[in-house]
Amino acid sequence: MNKLEKVEKVKIIAELFELVQYYYEYRDQPMKEGGNFLSKVEDCCNALEIDFTEFNREFKIGY
Repeated sequence: MNKLEKVEKVKIIAELFELVQYYYEYRDQPMKEGGNFLSKVEDCCNALEIDFTEFNREFKIGY
């Protein structure tokens, strides 16, 4: 893995972290129309080669 790939992974982790924070802060409010929160989480998980379902289960997203 080259340095650029490592930098990109850090950026994806940061985005995923922000999404999780957003979820915990606003989970009791209705989703904005056209919101694609879960698809963004899934994209990050795929890029990091993390199991999307297990990630959601572990962080209790959508449960």
